[in-house]
Amino acid sequence: MDHSESRRLASSPEKAAPAQDELLYKNERTLIIRRQTAQGPVVIKQALGADAQASLRHEASMLTRLAAVPGVVKLTPDQPAGALSFHDEGGMPLSKWLQTAQLGIDAVIQLALALGHTLAAMHRAGVIHKDINPTNILLVGAERRPVLIDFNIASCFAQERLGFVHQNHIAGTLAYMAPEQTGRTGRAVDQRSDLYALGVTLYELTVGHKPFESDDLLELIHDHLVRQPLAPALARPGVPLALSDIIMRLLEKEADHRYQSAEGLCHDLVRLRERLEHDQPGQSFPLGQDDFPLRLSPPSALVGRTEEIAILQQAIDAAARGEGRALLISGAPGVGKSALINELQPMVTARRGWFVMGKFEQYQRDTTSAFVQALRALGRLLLAEPQATLEHHRARILTALGANAGLGPSLLPEFAALLGKLPKVQVDDPVEAESRMIQATVDLLKSVVSPEQPLVLVVDDLQWASAVSLRFMDALMTNDKALQGLLIIGAYRGNEVDGAHPLSAMLARWAKLGVAPPLMELGNLPDQDLGQLIGTMLRLPDREAGQLAATLYERTAGNPYDTVELINALRQGHHPFAGAGQRTGHGHPGAPTGARARRRVDRRPQRP
Repeated sequence: MDHSESRRLASSPEKAAPAQDELLYKNERTLIIRRQTAQGPVVIKQALGADAQASLRHEASMLTRLAAVPGVVKLTPDQPAGALSFHDEGGMPLSKWLQTAQLGIDAVIQLALALGHTLAAMHRAGVIHKDINPTNILLVGAERRPVLIDFNIASCFAQERLGFVHQNHIAGTLAYMAPEQTGRTGRAVDQRSDLYALGVTLYELTVGHKPFESDDLLELIHDHLVRQPLAPALARPGVPLALSDIIMRLLEKEADHRYQSAEGLCHDLVRLRERLEHDQPGQSFPLGQDDFPLRLSPPSALVGRTEEIAILQQAIDAAARGEGRALLISGAPGVGKSALINELQPMVTARRGWFVMGKFEQYQRDTTSAFVQALRALGRLLLAEPQATLEHHRARILTALGANAGLGPSLLPEFAALLGKLPKVQVDDPVEAESRMIQATVDLLKSVVSPEQPLVLVVDDLQWASAVSLRFMDALMTNDKALQGLLIIGAYRGNEVDGAHPLSAMLARWAKLGVAPPLMELGNLPDQDLGQLIGTMLRLPDREAGQLAATLYERTAGNPYDTVELINALRQGHHPFAGAGQRTGHGHPGAPTGARARRRVDRRPQRP
């Protein structure tokens, strides 16, 4: 394609592609056409709008990184301006193919193996697709070879923690989405999220429908988080039990319980195929014996915090009843305050509520304070609501603000968009201006939250909060006892809050008024829980995990973050945890225990 032709396409995509072009897909952001060129057929993906341009540039960078990976769509050498050009191998989306046919068991296994090998190579290259589903899988050629397409939301992070956003704005295809990718679990997204999406796809191929189907997006999220699908062997007679078990392992809610790698999945699929080829029944066999994670990470489920999680549940229940409004969590860096707070996200989702958070920074001003961050996040959630709901919230907020409309939160970009143009309010007295701003924010929250749709508002690193932020928090705690459905979570480093700290004075004031919130003091893990954390990470038996925990405890004192960092440090440089290709009979390859572990730890420098 010559450059003038590509520029015409970029400048006026809707005017028309040449007559020989075949329109494949079009929405408000993207135009996809098939074009015949002298070098053969190509597919051109054209961006419509600035945001779409950025998305195409991101996709191009991901595909460049994956240029050597089989089973991934390939870019052509010459790229047009403002578009992407792909080699066109023909083929049909798996979703379209399924409308007219159903794959047999052998074909499902073969397709799963091919996709597993592609995912294994893709993950080794450091890319997570994040939107695997039948629409993004092309079946090419007579052998129906699968090719992955659409990498516009792919990521090259080892782990990515997604925020809580409105269900209408979650990136990806919700019906195929891992629980952690919904932003409702507080867990990190990694390569295992792709394996969950593959599990949903294989379930659909095997059974004839997806494990969860609903037009209600919140219900669909809830299903992914807590509902167990019917096993394929029960949903469709004739499905080998071992294949059913493999799919159900892919669909585990907790990433730690899924396959940890696509290689591990492929090992089990090969075993299953060999059994079926030799006319052996597809009965269950031990899964995951050759399944090891690409990288070590903390367990997705918290270890040793059962009582603390129960307190969180009690706190949100009490807030919904109007019996409590806050919970404070103190602890040293690395003990897991943020991880514990994230356990609230599925609890909020179960109540169809909202979760927003902000973080104080040591040297930032109030214009970017934790409360401002949290309020802006709330504004984005409100703006994503359907129009009728949006109008309802707008009316309630304006009524609640009254003469204070135009002050405080209404000046934030999200609320300015929600509330429209408001008359300017001039307050000359700075003390009165602050007081009215704080009251306006309290009134806004009161108009939005309710027991039926609670709001969890998290402010982290309270030890760095300014005086204005603390006065606002004080107003939330003391000014209006009728504010039901709001739960404030305040986290801070206890070792940085002494008796002279402003937060201490505020806590004393609340105690005198009888509104002091519960304080949860989070400490390091005891050695037994540390052993469970290490055993889960390294897949070690209890005895060996306990021995390693005793060695690491001497250095980390049970601090979860420091322990994980030390374990990963031991895998690097001159003290690797796992030799390439080494596989022990159990546990992570080459995991050191006993004297070998102690020698490695002793060689590590002490933390300053």
